[in-house]
Amino acid sequence: MKRRVSRLVWWMVLGLILVATWGAHFLGFTPAICKSLLATIWPEMVKYSRPAWQSPGRLAAMTLETLAMAAVGTLIAISLAVPATLFAAKNLAPNRLSYIVVRQAMNFMRSMPDALIALLLVQCLGLGPLPGALALGLHSGGFVGKSLSERIERLDARIGEGLVSCGASWFQTIRFGIWPSIDREIVSDALYVFDRNLRVAATLGLVGAGGIGVDLVTALRTFHADEAATIIVVIIVLILLVDTVSSHLRRRMA
Repeated sequence: MKRRVSRLVWWMVLGLILVATWGAHFLGFTPAICKSLLATIWPEMVKYSRPAWQSPGRLAAMTLETLAMAAVGTLIAISLAVPATLFAAKNLAPNRLSYIVVRQAMNFMRSMPDALIALLLVQCLGLGPLPGALALGLHSGGFVGKSLSERIERLDARIGEGLVSCGASWFQTIRFGIWPSIDREIVSDALYVFDRNLRVAATLGLVGAGGIGVDLVTALRTFHADEAATIIVVIIVLILLVDTVSSHLRRRMA
């Protein structure tokens, strides 16, 4: 059995190498082009090595706006995912039709990239952080809903059966049986989604959806490399701080 698995892994690695080689040839990546790219990219990257720390008030305001977008997007995601989970888990869904409809809705939400949703919402709502927050909430809501529903499906069936045998209603079964089993997972998912939404929120300015990404796009389009470098540094520091805090909280809950 181990030999079969080992052979399968090697065949998969070989297949991946062949596909990557074909892909590089198809895209025109040759050693000469790669060398030319490195020679071109390096002088451009040097321009971003000297940040210009100007307009700290504006920088702080746009950073807070990015944090607010990520927080509101996470709140929307959890608010959508938790109720939807009750219909998207096989062992909780009242019927198969509701299960299929809600599951496919979650798949649709997850399949739509944040930037595409934000671009569509910008067309409807105009420029600003609101379309960005809604886009983050819709996309990550599908992810959280699917994750929670699959965790509920893996729970021991005896938890619900024991409560039902004692006369508990559907709501009581969820309140006293299911919820205590997944409350930590919901908090953990919320922290992970906030971390992820913050990273995405920093780039949604590319489509005019607010946040510090708007200033970054403006600086790049006007060839102000020093201002762009400052914003990039702020984004990296912000993401590292949030990642450190969320990792600490997840460890405390373990």
